[in-house]
Amino acid sequence: MGAALGAIVVSDLLSIMFLTLAGGSIIYVIVQLVGSMSKARRPELIAAGGFVGLVAGFATDAVLTAAGA
Repeated sequence: MGAALGAIVVSDLLSIMFLTLAGGSIIYVIVQLVGSMSKARRPELIAAGGFVGLVAGFATDAVLTAAGA
């Protein structure tokens, strides 16, 4: 239903609003992760997991870019 509505309604303002919402969500998650790291018994393990996740995200982006997406 969202895809059909998105195909019909095109708005730069709505696009900016939803991208802003997504950016705020990412910042919220990062703040929560930093808070968890400060309380963790093994912060190096959490930092390594965050690094692996970051590398996986960049690798996924590289693969999709190379594929032409």
